[in-house]
Amino acid sequence: MKQVVPTDNDVRGLRTFDTIIMISILCLHLSPHRPSFRYRMGQFLPHWNQYGIQADTLCVSGKEASRNIARALAVCGNYDYVWIQRKVFPPPLVWLFSRKANVIFDFDDAIHVKQVMLTGKQEPESWLKRQWIARTLQRSAMVLAGSDALKDYAEQYNGNVHLVPTPFETPPQKLNVHQKNKTVTIGWIGINANLYFLRQIDETLSLLAEKYPWVQFSLMSGKMASGMKTPWKLTPWSSESEKSWLSEIDIGIMPLTDDEWCRGKCAFKLIQYMAYGKPVVASNVGANRSTIEQGVNGFLADSAKEWLDALEQLVLNEGLRRRMGDESRRIHLERFERAEVQRTIANLIAEHHRSATAG
Repeated sequence: MKQVVPTDNDVRGLRTFDTIIMISILCLHLSPHRPSFRYRMGQFLPHWNQYGIQADTLCVSGKEASRNIARALAVCGNYDYVWIQRKVFPPPLVWLFSRKANVIFDFDDAIHVKQVMLTGKQEPESWLKRQWIARTLQRSAMVLAGSDALKDYAEQYNGNVHLVPTPFETPPQKLNVHQKNKTVTIGWIGINANLYFLRQIDETLSLLAEKYPWVQFSLMSGKMASGMKTPWKLTPWSSESEKSWLSEIDIGIMPLTDDEWCRGKCAFKLIQYMAYGKPVVASNVGANRSTIEQGVNGFLADSAKEWLDALEQLVLNEGLRRRMGDESRRIHLERFERAEVQRTIANLIAEHHRSATAG
């Protein structure tokens, strides 16, 4: 049978292959470089054929947005599903997609509110954008939400909403656990805009640095965290360096502010740390609460004192780090492994497809 590897640059040939495919999906996304695409769509692409699914992708933002949206409208009727990943279209476009195929809407952030790290305060999105989101959710045959808060929001408009965490591929084995009496490294990974959240615990981390000189602070991002007391060392992010960085840290952290934007987050930093068998400490907010089992794979913290106490316990007790790291990996394999999450999605789509075609 003919093997097809579709690309964003050649949509003219979509759905012309002669391989027998049970279910076909056209995935529309904002950018192949965005984490939301990389982890909620891109990492699934090589594996869909295992589930009888053919998925093609098309970027619908940037300079080619208008042209690619027109191309998507022209070919989407040849697909069973149009999977819209995070992009909010005007209602007439969503209506056109839904007339030609079943729409799946997938989102992993509270897109109905403004990003708190950019505004410094809680603000809803514009009335117009919230209306577009509502109409998109209403027109969707299925909604995939990355957190409980997003699921609750979507259920105001749609009765077929499913919680689908953002998965992360587990490495073959737990790697590079630091030995006793060696430097202990606390790590944070994220995009530049999210450095805002590190400032929330800067005083606590700087106190820890003064108290325990052997503790290091490792940052994986696009730029250095500026204006902080904590002595961070930067490793620029790349897909190649991410794995080695995750294997080398000892403790992973995820501070957040308690607001609607952060309550919608999917705890993805924690999921990355846990895949590599690391104990975690995070703010007691949103999906962090369901990802961390308190005292089992890490600690949830509500205050500066709780952050300091949790980190001190892990810094001073190698055995605790090991035990919690083992629990982190176990929980990750059960709930956040890529293959498990993809199987869940495939089953949801297959069940919907059977119901839709039987009707």
